[in-house]
Amino acid sequence: MSSSYLLPERLYDARYPSANGDVLVEVKHTSNVRDLRDALLALAYALAEDTGARYALCVLTRTRLSGQRLSEELVRFRGAARTDLGQRIFLAAASDDGRFVGELPPGVAELEPLLGEVIGSETRAGRVSRQVVKAYLVECWLSGAGPLSTAKIRQDTGASYPTAVAAIEDLDHLGVLSERKAGGTMLREPGWDAWRRLAEAQSADRRILRFVDPSGLARSPAQAASRLRTLVEKASIQQVRLGGVLGAQLYDPQLDITNAPRLDLHASGNDIRFMRKLDAALVPAEDEKARADVVLHIGRQPSPEVARWRPDALAASPLDCLADLLALGYQSEARDLARSLALRAKVSS
Repeated sequence: MSSSYLLPERLYDARYPSANGDVLVEVKHTSNVRDLRDALLALAYALAEDTGARYALCVLTRTRLSGQRLSEELVRFRGAARTDLGQRIFLAAASDDGRFVGELPPGVAELEPLLGEVIGSETRAGRVSRQVVKAYLVECWLSGAGPLSTAKIRQDTGASYPTAVAAIEDLDHLGVLSERKAGGTMLREPGWDAWRRLAEAQSADRRILRFVDPSGLARSPAQAASRLRTLVEKASIQQVRLGGVLGAQLYDPQLDITNAPRLDLHASGNDIRFMRKLDAALVPAEDEKARADVVLHIGRQPSPEVARWRPDALAASPLDCLADLLALGYQSEARDLARSLALRAKVSS
């Protein structure tokens, strides 16, 4: 089971009432069978926990999976799931002309216009995840921003309405929403368990590329970070930020870690040619368990306006740095960083 299902997140994009009972809907833009299976499993969890829902529907868009493959996957899933859950979960693909291929819940035809709306909304949003919205709201709280309307949140993150609402509900379940709800959404100081869960979700929301220097003569992490700063200041590379130990120390210079074990970088998009400018000797690691000199985390980055409060323009997001420390095994130091961030928020408010 994926660790992401241990997080207190809402596991679907929309909920619609129908004559035959409420329908939970999850939209996935994928041709990956593993992603599909994860989505079906998430819907099974949602149905098991939500006594008010009758059915759940997973809708694939922009998928290369055939109708036959969808049918096979649904049969396989139902065979593995509890009968009372499996038979209430359905799977279909939405074509560009609005038609559905696959199996829809009974009486769902009346919902097809609404399904088209949520599918279009999720597609136009560019697949912004709930975690992107949550990370944005954490940064807004740290910067001292006041309550934010859902419209403002969507404008700044590019998230769809269902995604924004789901993210806010996730934060409510974590117990980090301020009781001062007048005027919009605002966070309050998270406890350590909430910080940890937010960091774990942040880690799960990004892709990782590992690099090594086969010569064994790689720059130290501090030297490589200095090189990165020079390249950024010269505008030779853009939208690359420093995470890991060195990034965390930009937020808390007193963090008690003497030497960073590796360089953690954060960027968006798939263009990683900047790595050759950083160090031409670095090559992708073939062994995922081998020690990496540089780890590149690929994920959606916030706009410069959102990140303006950070103590250093080179710093990755605070949740990215916290997630990196946990991944490196620095549990105590991650707690120290969380406390330092909370103090910074109090000063900013």
